[in-house]
Amino acid sequence: MDNRLQSDDRLVCESWQRCRDYGLASHQTPELTLPNPLHWQQKRQLAEVMVAVTREKVLPGFQSMLANSSSLVILTDHEGYLLERWGNPSFMQQMAPALFEPGACWQEKVIGTNAIGTALHTHQITDIRRDEHFLLQNRFMNASASPIVDPHRQTVGVLNVSSDAYLPTTQIHGMVKVMSQAIENQLILAAYGQHFWQFVFNTSPDNLGSQWAGLLVFDFQGQIVSANRRADLLLGKPLAGITIDMVAGMSLQALMTTQQDATLTFSGLTSFPLFARIKAPAEASVAVTADIAFSRHTNRKTLQCEPSLTDLDTGDKQMAKAVHQAMSVLNSDIPLLIHGETGVGKERFVRAFHASSYRAAFEMVAVNCAAIPSELVESELFGYVKGAFTGANPKGSMGLIRRADKGTLFLDEIGDMPLPTQARLLRVLQEKRVTPLGSSESYPVDFQLVCATHQSLRDEIKARQFREDVYYRINGLTVALPALRDRQDIEQVVLSVLGEVCKGDRHVAISDEVMQLFNAHNWPGNIRQLHNVLRVATVLAAGKIIEPQHLPDDFFWDLKGVARIADDIDDELLEEDWQTALPKVYLALGRNVSKTAEAMSVSRNTVYKRLKQLGLWHDG
Repeated sequence: MDNRLQSDDRLVCESWQRCRDYGLASHQTPELTLPNPLHWQQKRQLAEVMVAVTREKVLPGFQSMLANSSSLVILTDHEGYLLERWGNPSFMQQMAPALFEPGACWQEKVIGTNAIGTALHTHQITDIRRDEHFLLQNRFMNASASPIVDPHRQTVGVLNVSSDAYLPTTQIHGMVKVMSQAIENQLILAAYGQHFWQFVFNTSPDNLGSQWAGLLVFDFQGQIVSANRRADLLLGKPLAGITIDMVAGMSLQALMTTQQDATLTFSGLTSFPLFARIKAPAEASVAVTADIAFSRHTNRKTLQCEPSLTDLDTGDKQMAKAVHQAMSVLNSDIPLLIHGETGVGKERFVRAFHASSYRAAFEMVAVNCAAIPSELVESELFGYVKGAFTGANPKGSMGLIRRADKGTLFLDEIGDMPLPTQARLLRVLQEKRVTPLGSSESYPVDFQLVCATHQSLRDEIKARQFREDVYYRINGLTVALPALRDRQDIEQVVLSVLGEVCKGDRHVAISDEVMQLFNAHNWPGNIRQLHNVLRVATVLAAGKIIEPQHLPDDFFWDLKGVARIADDIDDELLEEDWQTALPKVYLALGRNVSKTAEAMSVSRNTVYKRLKQLGLWHDG
C-alpha cells in the first residue's frame, strides 16, 4: 500500500472492518442481484439528466485521455447502483461480469471496499489501489471515485474511473476530480442556465473556460440561487446569504450591463484578485423577486412580483419543504403530484415550477378535470379529427395534450377524471404518443406532467373511482401544500397576492390594522379567498392604502366566527396541563395556530412543536 496519493491507511482499514461486519470474506464471490424492473425504472428516471449531461456534455471532452489510459468510466446513483458505463478495458474480463451490468450495486456491503462504495460512505473523493480492494476478485484495477452533488448540494451520484494497476493513481484522481466538477456544472446549467445569469470566475483570465472554474448563477435581484463547490473554494466561504454584488464588489446594475465577452477583475470577498465573465440568461426570466417598500410614517407595505419557484419560499417551513422537493426534480421529467385543500394555490405553484424549468419557453397547459363535462373530457384532452362526432369543429382539434408538447401539462383535480379517460391517459403516459378521436394516426408528445388533487387518491382507488395503475404513473413525487391558516408567512403571501392583483401598482398598500386582521383570519377559502378579498379591497381603496372599511363583509363574518369561539374558551381549560388543553383549544379555534398561541400565551413555534409531539401536526 505504498506510494499512495489520497488513499489513507485509516480509511482503508475502517472500510475493511465494515466489510467484515457485513459478513464478507475476501475470497468470496458475492451474489449480485439486480433491482426489480419498476424500482430500476424509477431510479433511471431520477438520474436521467445526470446520465445525459455526462454522456453528451462531459465525456466527449475527455475521450482521448480515457482511450489512451484504457479506462472504465462508471456512473452510479446516490445509492451506488450502476446507471451507465463507458469503456471496455481488458481487466473487466477477470472480474464478475454482473458487476458491470446496469443496476449492479457497488455498495461496500455488497462488493467490499471499492472506490464507489467507500466514496459514498466518506462523502469525499476516494482512491482505492489494487490490493486495497477487500475482495480478491476486484484486485485487478486502480480506481478513483467522486460523489456528485446537484445544484442544491445533495448527493445524486458517483463518478468512478478505473484502470489497470500500471496507470499512475495521480492521473486517475485528477481525471475524476475534473470530470465530476464538469458534471456538477452541467447540472447547474441544466436547471438554471435558461433563465438566470451566470458568473464564471477563476484565478487567471486564461482559465475561465476551464471546467475547474467557479460558477455562480444569480437572479435579476442579485440573489445567488446556486454555486459549484469550486466557487466556495475560491472565495474561501460558503455562499449562503451572500449576494452577487458582495462577491463582485460592484453594483448589480454594473454587472448586468457588462459586455458578455469582457473579463472583469474583482476581489469583493477576497484579499487577492480574481477574474470573471458574465453571461446573461438565454430567455428573459419571469422570476421577479418581491420588491417590498416600507413607509416611515404609515409603515405601509407595497409589492410587485411574479413569483418563480424559489420566490414561493418566504418563511413557511411546509412551503420551504415543498419548494425544495419540487426543485430536486426540476428538469428531470419526473411526474409531480400536488396535494392541498381547495384554494391553497396549487396552480400558482405549478406555474412557478414551469417558469423555473427549461420548458418555460414553451406552453403550460392547465386542465381542470372537474370543470369539463365528462362527455367532453376526451375530445378536449386528446383532440379529434374532422367529423369525429356530431357537433365537432369541422377543422378538428389538436387537443390540450398536444398543445403541451415540449411544455408542461397540468391536470388539476385529477381525481375527478372519468375512468375511461384515465385509461386513455395511461396509454399516452406509457407510450408518449397521443391518438386523436376518430384517427388511426398517433403523434409523439413530450411534456412535464403535474397533477393536483384535494382528495385522497388512495381512498378513491379503494372506492374504485380511480385507477391504481394511473396513480402509480402520475405519483413520481408527491408534494403537500399547506393551508393558508397554517402558514407562518401569511404577511409575505398577502404581499405577493397583492402584487398580482394590483399588477405592480406601487401606490397600493396595506395598513398595519388590516395586516393584523389577515393574520387573525381562519381563511377557509385559502389563497383563493385572499385573492378575492384583495381584489375587492383594491377597488374600494381606489389605489390607495387598504383600510378595514375596504374589506368585504363576508371577510368579517368569518373573522367574527373565530373571535366568538376564542371568547368562549373556558379559563379553567387553559389552566389544565398543556397535553390536555392544547388539542381542545387548537380545535376550538379552528386549528388556527396564531390564535392558539395567543390564547395559551406561548409562541407559535411552541405550538408547532407541541402539536408535533401530540401527532396533530406534520411538516409534510
